[in-house]
Amino acid sequence: MLHLPALSPTRFEAVQTSLPGAKGWLRVNGQSYLHADLALQRPTGKYVSRVLLRVLNVVLAGVKIRTLGHNAMPGLLFPILDGDKGMAQVPIWPKGYKVLVANVLDRKEVKGAIVVPAEPFMVLPIRPEWQSFEDYLGAMSTKYRTRAKKALKLAEGCEHVDLSHAPVHTWAPWASYLLKQTLRDKTVTLPASLEVLLKVYKENLGEAFRVFGYRKDGHWVGFITAIVDDEAVHAMHMGFEPSYAQQSQFYQRSMMDLVRLAIEERKPLLNMGRTATEMKSAMGAIPVENSFVFFSPRPVVRALLRLYARRFHRLPSYTLRSPFKA
Repeated sequence: MLHLPALSPTRFEAVQTSLPGAKGWLRVNGQSYLHADLALQRPTGKYVSRVLLRVLNVVLAGVKIRTLGHNAMPGLLFPILDGDKGMAQVPIWPKGYKVLVANVLDRKEVKGAIVVPAEPFMVLPIRPEWQSFEDYLGAMSTKYRTRAKKALKLAEGCEHVDLSHAPVHTWAPWASYLLKQTLRDKTVTLPASLEVLLKVYKENLGEAFRVFGYRKDGHWVGFITAIVDDEAVHAMHMGFEPSYAQQSQFYQRSMMDLVRLAIEERKPLLNMGRTATEMKSAMGAIPVENSFVFFSPRPVVRALLRLYARRFHRLPSYTLRSPFKA
């Protein structure tokens, strides 16, 4: 399986400890991990089923949940669990909390826990011979290179603006609005303030946090952010006006801008995140399997989560593409 590196510890700690809901360190399987509160009251769509939320909201009324890492930092921390130890690997259970969730790589069973497969992270290995974005396009077969150029052409009327060095207050308000519109029906939970979320990332990561805006006819229609870390570039936040995105293939265009960034920064990997698996595979990304592991001391909670995982949980179907020349 392709190695997907977590965010470097110093950067991860800087962001996590500044986010709302952060709760310090928790010992799990002999390692210390930052953890946070997790609220599941908001609507959801693609990432986690509405059925799961209904089950949790009924069973966990008044019960607190914690997650290793932070729900506002997906794909940046992957705890190492022991499949045979079960809950014993959490020697000091958070007081007053009945559920602990961890996002781990692979889909291995963990004793006494409920493992729910997640959509794969899509990761593009950046080849050493790609010295420019044109080299990346040149490595594709004619079919997929034509598709990529079409997406670029559709977005020709849109101005691409690097906002990485602009004051946060000049872009965070409109970017957070677009982000909310984009995520509203797709995520498990949204922070109370997405503007604060974007500011936390920028203020704590500085030069490593890149922001790209897309402007058409003087109006901001989209944006994407990324973290340039030691071993990879991580795609993070994306927001756009739905009508513009449909006309311009914005999702693919913005991801190609991150491919360009990863090549320019000479990083070996681009973590494109979850969702749009087939589209990202057509750009050369490879799936990295991962899952959510739920621990709970409550038998009824474990039983209902297990029922959901076995009977109701379904991942979107997709066909992986191979865009590069043989």
